[in-house]
Amino acid sequence: MHKFILVAIALLLCLTLYAQSSYIDNLFFAAKNGNTDAQYELGRIYYEGKIVPRNLQEAVKWLALAADNGNSAAQCDLGWCYFRGEGIEKNAVEAARWWRIAARQGNPDAQYLYGWCLDNGYGIAENKTEAAQWYQKAANQGNAYALNNLGFKYFTGEGIEHNYYQAVSCWLRAAEQGNSDAMYNLGVCYERGLGISKDQSEAEKWYQLSREYEQKTRGNLMEIPQLKKSGIYYAKPETIIPPPISTAELNSHKEEYPEESLESAITPALTTAKKPDSKELLKPAEPLPKVPKYPTAADEMYEWGMKYYQGDGVPQDYKEAVRWWLMAAEQGNAQAQYSLGVCYKNGRGVEKDEKEAVRWYMLAAEQGEPRAQYNLGVCYKFGIGVTKDFNEAVKWYRLAAQQGHAQAQCNLGVCYANGEGIEKDFEEAYFWFSLAAANGNKTAAENRVLLEDKLTEEQKARIKDRVQKWLINR
Repeated sequence: MHKFILVAIALLLCLTLYAQSSYIDNLFFAAKNGNTDAQYELGRIYYEGKIVPRNLQEAVKWLALAADNGNSAAQCDLGWCYFRGEGIEKNAVEAARWWRIAARQGNPDAQYLYGWCLDNGYGIAENKTEAAQWYQKAANQGNAYALNNLGFKYFTGEGIEHNYYQAVSCWLRAAEQGNSDAMYNLGVCYERGLGISKDQSEAEKWYQLSREYEQKTRGNLMEIPQLKKSGIYYAKPETIIPPPISTAELNSHKEEYPEESLESAITPALTTAKKPDSKELLKPAEPLPKVPKYPTAADEMYEWGMKYYQGDGVPQDYKEAVRWWLMAAEQGNAQAQYSLGVCYKNGRGVEKDEKEAVRWYMLAAEQGEPRAQYNLGVCYKFGIGVTKDFNEAVKWYRLAAQQGHAQAQCNLGVCYANGEGIEKDFEEAYFWFSLAAANGNKTAAENRVLLEDKLTEEQKARIKDRVQKWLINR
């Protein structure tokens, strides 16, 4: 009988192992064929080490694939790996970036974590008001940690209007989910009579519950600072304040060459993915390997360079910006090529080299980048890095102007008005000045006034009609 039981147990173990092996094989097949849920699940399995031996590097590999494909759960977990340095080198900026991406998809855990980053200046510039907004978003979805920190915000009036009653309400909701910090904070409110009637016995009850639940909540991703009897303690972070940046472009027909502007990148929208399961992360394995932690796609490299150029969440570093833009530009990214032209023109992050600036402007302009086309026109008009050539200046101004670039429209109007690189034509000059003025260019509006007495009312009416049709058809 004893022998029979052992055989049965062995058979059951074999069947279990077979089922697990089959499950993993199916996951691998789906993951390799681009199924983001399967990629995420593989990442969690490798992280937890319950079905397969724990392998943090493999976990990060699959989480990163799912995250790149828009899975918000994977994005959130990948941010945690960067935060903890688990399976990948610790990186505050990357952690905050992935949490921000997942938060924008509505992931409540990421919303809380991104709020925490903003609250503490972790990987991004400190912003208490925005932190409260993200806590609120996560709290609306029932996230206990967000409810606790939102209560803190209401209690202190930090980044949100001061309100003890709202603080108590948030902490009650968080305490119902077993959050020991919120329980402790409720004890403080009952003891002091803040936002609720003073009641020492209720205060002691919440203090006791907090102690009982404290061990259950320890070991989570990060400890949330508690509200103490002496006040509320938050470690003072070092803030990162983006430096000012010139926003003026080459702005008129005058013989001068002001700085160009660099525009901020727009993060593409991502698709919604399922909510993550377990939120408990264990201690990292040692030693940790160094693996690539930065983007490899050209558009992401451009955005990364922009962060360094503007000091957005990282210390401003023109050389680092140039390094990322060079990599993106070599992959054909027109925005990066244009940005490199600006850096070479102004000697930012590289030695000033106007010929090299023109080379990068040309590469971007040939891909249809209007800012590069406009700057190239200026270079040809004033002989900056190239031999003066009014015909080439008109060519590039026109290409940019046809894409709605107001400064290019203004300067093209100047060329028509002065007969530079093209036959003098006041009617055509008036048309381009009118378009530029409609796009908000003040210099063009002033130039148009100077031509008023050179045109008949009939000509001006005809031009007005052309402008309206042009604007409607764009």
